[in-house]
Amino acid sequence: MSMAELVAAGAPELPEGWFYRVKDDGMGYLEVEVRERRKRFGSRLLITALVREDEPNGRRAVAVACCRAVARIDEEREHARRLRQASQLIGDHPRGGR
Repeated sequence: MSMAELVAAGAPELPEGWFYRVKDDGMGYLEVEVRERRKRFGSRLLITALVREDEPNGRRAVAVACCRAVARIDEEREHARRLRQASQLIGDHPRGGR
């Protein structure tokens, strides 16, 4: 299945250099990985999501798992952004002080 087929089934389009990998997790379930190609060789794993069996269509089930994986990446980025903002407040804050 190509990325175009996954997108047609409802998966989000990924940025340039990223791709989906659908694989057997070894425990009888399918898993979607979002991966980023490395410049020299191979790829690095960004996030995974299990393909749930409650979808009536296999392609749709994989596309839904892709959506969950991308949403988790977005949530983690938002969490990191909030953490960076909060970390600017690290230090002592005495009453009336600077």
